[in-house]
Amino acid sequence: MRSYTPLEIYGIAVRSEISAFQFYDRFLRAIKRKRLLPDSAPLVEKLIFLRGEEEKHRRLLTSLYQEEFPKTKLVLPKKSLIPPPQIPLKARLLPSKLLEEAMKAEREASEFYRTAQKDLTNEKTRRLLFYLASMEDSHYYLLKVEYDLLNTFADYESYKRFSLEHLGP
Repeated sequence: MRSYTPLEIYGIAVRSEISAFQFYDRFLRAIKRKRLLPDSAPLVEKLIFLRGEEEKHRRLLTSLYQEEFPKTKLVLPKKSLIPPPQIPLKARLLPSKLLEEAMKAEREASEFYRTAQKDLTNEKTRRLLFYLASMEDSHYYLLKVEYDLLNTFADYESYKRFSLEHLGP
């Protein structure tokens, strides 16, 4: 990865959080539209949680940017330089494939934050990027638990039954 200025890092990070929020939002709407899971299913609850986390990260980054660069407008790249999940949600929805792509995106975001923090001199921003990398890692593991659980069952209906019976509504 090439070196970025602090201004660029903030823009890239905010764009990434927006893209991740949009992915989780589309994922949730697709699940609801196709009625794959009830609203109280554990996977749905986790996706709602992750969508909220991405929004919190965006707000946190924006706030710290304004604090660090009060006279400079935040410029976002047109598209995320941290590759967002690449799934056409209009295609047949396969939860395991969506989870794989979401896990991959969380890993790439974590790697970006870890690498970018090395180029910064502002300690507060370095700590923020370390925190965000750690949060992206926790998102990965949250998704991985669902992915592993989903792949334990022979079919998706069995997974849904297990989720509702043992993990609760």
